[in-house]
Amino acid sequence: MPDIRTIVSDLYRQRVRRVTADQVVFANGPMRETTLSPFYRIEMGYRPVDTTLAGGVDNALNLAGKRVEGEGNGYCLYFNEVQSTVSPLTRTHRTVAGGGYSGCLYSVYYIGGGEYRCIHTPRPGGANAEAWVAGIRGYAADQRWQLVHEVPTVSEPGDGGAQVDGCITTYIVTRVSYTVAPNPIVRTVRLRHDAQGRTVRARRWETPTP
Repeated sequence: MPDIRTIVSDLYRQRVRRVTADQVVFANGPMRETTLSPFYRIEMGYRPVDTTLAGGVDNALNLAGKRVEGEGNGYCLYFNEVQSTVSPLTRTHRTVAGGGYSGCLYSVYYIGGGEYRCIHTPRPGGANAEAWVAGIRGYAADQRWQLVHEVPTVSEPGDGGAQVDGCITTYIVTRVSYTVAPNPIVRTVRLRHDAQGRTVRARRWETPTP
């Protein structure tokens, strides 16, 4: 049976085929928008959520938005078209989810003390398409964060990207497992969703903490 503790595997295997969210997530947007670096164009952009399995035919992963910092068991990571957005990933909030991505870079860094940062970085068209990517990598280096993995959301050959198998958008879910010795394991799944919000293709990353 699907379980929040194994949600990345369940999404990848399509035992869970949807990701849904309530109106607090959709209508209210990020609860935390603290600027981390105006030079590198980076801000916190997340909302705490309760992540649960809604059941039904698709066994949907549901995000219920919270209004108080520290509540819930996960975070919703939002995106901004002109700067990178960041969400914590911690022992108390072990799941980060975000969607509506198209062409961006998603990355996970270890910041020490058992905590991580999940980051959405835009890749706009034109001459400065990689400027934000260079910015987040530069900021991470300045902070001495250690890269866990990077996940491209741009369409790749055969991966179910845009216009393949009816895919219209990309959703990403990350979860950290602290029970694996000697180092915690960070697992991320990239989901290609169709117009009904169902997964048509998936790819996953699984990386021990550096």
